[in-house]
Amino acid sequence: MPIKPKIQTILFATDLSENARHAFAYAAGMADAYNADITVLHVIEKLPPKAELFLVAILGMNDTDELREKSQSDLILKIKEHIGHFCAEMAERMPECRFSPNAVLVEPGNAADRILHHAGTGSYDALVIGTHGHGIIHETMMGGTSRKVVLESPIPVFVIPMRKTDKD
Repeated sequence: MPIKPKIQTILFATDLSENARHAFAYAAGMADAYNADITVLHVIEKLPPKAELFLVAILGMNDTDELREKSQSDLILKIKEHIGHFCAEMAERMPECRFSPNAVLVEPGNAADRILHHAGTGSYDALVIGTHGHGIIHETMMGGTSRKVVLESPIPVFVIPMRKTDKD
């Protein structure tokens, strides 16, 4: 008889897109099935230095650190709000929405590198990530971030494809 994998903590990487919302349903279902915690990770791609300085000047901030701090704290709140709404929707489909993210991480950097960094800490048992597709490329390959994560991750990766729509 096969042994059920031990999954206690799931890392869910999101770009807050509609497909990431679709992928979160899988992370939530897995968390429910394994009674696991979910850590949500969103990576803010770095802005070019000139763009940061321009935003600091326009927003009347003291420096780029203040901009990054404010952006991250605002994004953390938005992610938590997004997850709360999603949990309410999932509660209609699941008998009990008994999971909640044990952490929300928002940080700057390269998405694939930051996801792999967290996957390699030993704190997670599985990783859930959605793919992006652009036209014909979608039919033949995964996006760059998900491809790199799958190839280099030290933990199992569940790659959730884009949901087909009537337009596809």
